[in-house]
Amino acid sequence: MKSNTIRHRVRASAARWLVPYLPYPHFMCVAPLDAVLRVLWRAEGQFPPAYWPRLVLLLLLSGINTIASLPERLILAAWLRLRPPRMERDNAPVFVLGYFRSGTTFLQNLLAADPSLRSPSWPQVLAPQTFVLGWALLRTLFVPLLPLTRLDAVVPVGARLPAEDDFALNNLGGMSILAGRAVLPRRQAFFNRYHDLDALSADELSRWRSHQFAFVQKLTLVAGGRRLLLKSPSHTARVRTLLELFPGAKFVHISRSPEAVFRSNIFLVRELQRAFALQSPLPEDEQEEIITRDYLATEMHYLADRARIPAADFAEVRLQDLIADPMGEMKRIYRELDLPFSRGCEERMLQVAATFGKQLRNRHPDLTEGQKARVARLEPLASSFGDARSILTVNRALGDMG
Repeated sequence: MKSNTIRHRVRASAARWLVPYLPYPHFMCVAPLDAVLRVLWRAEGQFPPAYWPRLVLLLLLSGINTIASLPERLILAAWLRLRPPRMERDNAPVFVLGYFRSGTTFLQNLLAADPSLRSPSWPQVLAPQTFVLGWALLRTLFVPLLPLTRLDAVVPVGARLPAEDDFALNNLGGMSILAGRAVLPRRQAFFNRYHDLDALSADELSRWRSHQFAFVQKLTLVAGGRRLLLKSPSHTARVRTLLELFPGAKFVHISRSPEAVFRSNIFLVRELQRAFALQSPLPEDEQEEIITRDYLATEMHYLADRARIPAADFAEVRLQDLIADPMGEMKRIYRELDLPFSRGCEERMLQVAATFGKQLRNRHPDLTEGQKARVARLEPLASSFGDARSILTVNRALGDMG
């Protein structure tokens, strides 16, 4: 009995003081050194010693990928400048919109089951400099490491599963909210500017636009003529810019009870920072305030810009409706977007819906009084999207379907 107690204490101590800092592949490890250093420079040298092993492994693996990515970065960049792929209005990307943990991953996976759509995979977004000419090397060296990155703690990850293109913008040089929210928590104010793009300088905005467009061009090369499907929660606040970059783009917005989204984002940020942060996290109250302000501002951006989207190019859905009747809602979305819907498409989507329905959901603790006050500030979103408190029990049952 005494030995069991000692063993339990040792495991508990290791889980608290050792496991969070163990060096294992970081999701930025396949980005070249210049992209990694562009992010790390913003830390201003604030790397506590506990995070040094993680930092050293990141720099080591990134150094290897710097060499591996050179041929593609030199050759393909020149090729795209000389012969850029054509992107017509009738083949512009489809964007999935919605804040983190609103059901965007579920909706993206349903849409990605359509053989006429092509979503970037995790190797493509994590190694955006290498996935065309360097795919053979990437498949051999990196794909086996993918399960070790611990991304699957917060989102379904696999070599062929659809992924968020904001990871590509992050690994191209820190042009994403992810650099602050997951990697450098103490520098969130700087990196959060890439979420809605409003506070960027002219040079920063130009750089973001050119990298976003170039990444889509590269995806077009390997899409086999299929329409691209892109999903990143930050795109919800970028509708105006995306319409300028991709005329004819289509948009699908998904919403969920604000309280459920708030609860799930607390869990999401904690797990991201536990796995990938190179700095100590912010105090809980401060981080929760950032989530609240960011969530509200993101959806308000969308509501303000929604009228700019042609009626035939956008659709909206609530997560609880998509869960209750996935095929009915997907067929409605396809009708509103004027996209073809085939029987084969329906069969694949039903398989996706069944797979997501079997996933375990996280249970969150009761809200504190301070958290309840923050959720109350999100009430305008429930009114705008019809996600009233009466359906909160449904959202709790759905758990963390991101």
